[in-house]
Amino acid sequence: MASFKTILAKLTKQKKTSLHIGALLNAYSSTAIIYSPLTLMGVTTTVYGLWGAEVVRQWLPWFQVQHLLAMMVLFILVMMLFFYKVIIPSQFAFTVNQYYKHRNPMVTDLQTILKNQKAILRKQRNTDKRIDKTEKAVSELMKIITDGKGKES
Repeated sequence: MASFKTILAKLTKQKKTSLHIGALLNAYSSTAIIYSPLTLMGVTTTVYGLWGAEVVRQWLPWFQVQHLLAMMVLFILVMMLFFYKVIIPSQFAFTVNQYYKHRNPMVTDLQTILKNQKAILRKQRNTDKRIDKTEKAVSELMKIITDGKGKES
């Protein structure tokens, strides 16, 4: 029987799909910003007008449609603040993670750059070792010359 981790890995693995699905959902969600508050206010005022006013006025006799609209605006503003402070940073972090994982040409380019950089560093280390050996040999020769040990007498 498969372990929990195996099942979880299979369930959470994402498929490579068409870009058109993302484009459609992006366009739809962008337009939802415009009509969602209007729909919410329309439904709320309709429900309030049909039977909500009677129920609310039993406890709050002074409560009118203007109060309801003000509460709805306040509710929307509080939710906007909550989304701005909590939800959007989380969505952004998730989106950036998804961009990094799935078909990102910048990641591919960066990996190529890193491979090339490693090769350059390897060559430079080899060159540096040769330079160190050459410098060591030159300093030994300089020592011999300054000490006078290589002179024939």
